[in-house]
Amino acid sequence: MARFSHLVADTIFLSPKVGFKVVDVACFVFFVHIFGFSGLFKLVLSTLLTIDISFLSFSNLDPLTETYGIPFYLQYLAHWPEYFIVAEAPGGELMGYIMGKAEGSVAREEWHGHVTALSVAPEFRRLGLAAKLMELLEEISERKGGFFVDLFVRVSNQVAVNMYKRLGYSVYRTVIEYYSASNGEPDEDAYDMRKALSRDTEKKSIIPLPHPVRPEDIE
Repeated sequence: MARFSHLVADTIFLSPKVGFKVVDVACFVFFVHIFGFSGLFKLVLSTLLTIDISFLSFSNLDPLTETYGIPFYLQYLAHWPEYFIVAEAPGGELMGYIMGKAEGSVAREEWHGHVTALSVAPEFRRLGLAAKLMELLEEISERKGGFFVDLFVRVSNQVAVNMYKRLGYSVYRTVIEYYSASNGEPDEDAYDMRKALSRDTEKKSIIPLPHPVRPEDIE
C-alpha cells in the first residue's frame, strides 16, 4: 500500500515519495497525490496498483457501470497504468475511479483516449468528482497526442448522456445492440460520444455519422 500523508489540524506530513496539496472546499478537505501530471484537486489520486481491486464492488453500485473480471483490470494496468485513476477520501474511503486506454491509428488521425469505465460511489456524488476524473483522463490523452477522447454510454442512460454533453462531448454515432442484456431483455444500443482534443484543430473527429453501426463495425 502506498503511504499517504496525514492531516493533523492544519499540518501536512508528506511522505518522502509522495507529494500532496490540501484544498478545503464545501467543508471537505482532500489530499492531492501528484503522479506524473499536474492537476491539483480535492482528492487523493493514485493508480489502482496501490489498492485492492476488490474496492470495485463498492464503487460499482450503479447498475449501469460495467463490472469486469480481475484479468481485464490487470490487462489495463499492464498496458495503460496512467489511465487508471482512483479517488480516495482522507478517511480512506474509495470515492470513485476512471479507467481507460490509448488506441487507434495516428496515420488516419484516429489515435485517441478511450474511457472504459467511470464510477463514483453514491455518497460522493454531486461533488464534481466525475467531471474531474474525466478532465484528468483528457489531460493524459492530450499529452499522448490524441486527436479525441471517446466513450460508450447506454442510450437509455440520459443522466450520463447529459453529463457528458455538459463536459463537451457529443454523439458521434449510434452503435446498435452494443450492450448485451440478460433475463431475456433485448440488447441495448449505445452512443459513441466524442470530444475533440487540441490536436484535432478542424474538429473532424467529432463530425457525426449519418447512420448507425453495429459492434462488429467498430475498429
